[in-house]
Amino acid sequence: MKKLVIIMLLFSCLIPGTVTARDYPVLDNQVETRQAHLEWTLTIQEISMDAVVEYIDEISDGERTTDLMRLLEEFKAQVDDVESYTTHIGLNNYIRELREITTEFRKEARIQLGEYNGRAMVLLVRIGEKIDENRDLLDELKDNYWLTRKENVLENFDIRVMRAQNILEKLEERGYDVSEAEEKLEEINALRDELEAAHDEMDNRKILEVSIEALELSRELAGIVRDLQLKIPPKRILQHWVNVGKRVVERTGIIIDELERLGLDTEELEAIHGEAESHLDEAITKFEEDDFEGTAEALRKLKDDLIELRDAYIELVFPEGYPDELDDAMDTLGGKLEEVSENMNTGLENL
Repeated sequence: MKKLVIIMLLFSCLIPGTVTARDYPVLDNQVETRQAHLEWTLTIQEISMDAVVEYIDEISDGERTTDLMRLLEEFKAQVDDVESYTTHIGLNNYIRELREITTEFRKEARIQLGEYNGRAMVLLVRIGEKIDENRDLLDELKDNYWLTRKENVLENFDIRVMRAQNILEKLEERGYDVSEAEEKLEEINALRDELEAAHDEMDNRKILEVSIEALELSRELAGIVRDLQLKIPPKRILQHWVNVGKRVVERTGIIIDELERLGLDTEELEAIHGEAESHLDEAITKFEEDDFEGTAEALRKLKDDLIELRDAYIELVFPEGYPDELDDAMDTLGGKLEEVSENMNTGLENL
């Protein structure tokens, strides 16, 4: 029964619908897949049309097959030319031309069937027999289509995974935490085996299910990457504060030297400044080693050094506290150190 239904569908429309762009996945490089699909389905059409011509020739005693033969020859000439269409637009136009031929052929065949009292069921059986006679060829074309489709789909899958991986690697180099994105990409990559198996089984339903799942995961991955890039990466934050630390330590060293030339006792300031230099060197070393946790820890120690340096400076220069007339504390070294330490604390607290 199933075979009869298939044969009836073949004859009722001579399969023009099976060669439309809707019937296979059109991906980045799928022209080759479409060509293989057309070679298979158009061969089925050609065999079916041959059977129709033979049956009409039989019932009309060879009198009314001229138009059918002309259309069949036009169709065969087009089929032989399928490999010359190397773009999706070209193939779409090619399919429209074929549909015009098959539509005209179908109309003429129905007219002849009616005029010579042909029996549709007999014709359907003839078409089925003709297809069975060419089963080896059709199976070969079918297998070639599925193999080509599988190879191209998996190639596109691998390209997309590779592109995503490259993006994540670049983000990681810039200091972004890509662990969540990596996990999502692993989920996508895990679907490859399922996609390959579905093609080996020639299971369009399963292919669609896996493809939809991969699409949804890809959208989730895109959202993670988008949200990730809205944040400042830890590496950039740490690099900023390492640079700030360099400037502050260099500037305070100059000021301490100036205070010493003024005759002030800078021994305590020099000792604290030495600790600050040591922790800054540690932060620089850890950062160059991509040890971000170690960098942050060293910067926190540097921050504490700056607070201690601030207090020692105020005690040395303003033993009785800031004069009331110094409303803008930022004009003093103590104020600068206070500002830097507070901002550094805020910048490092979430690392």
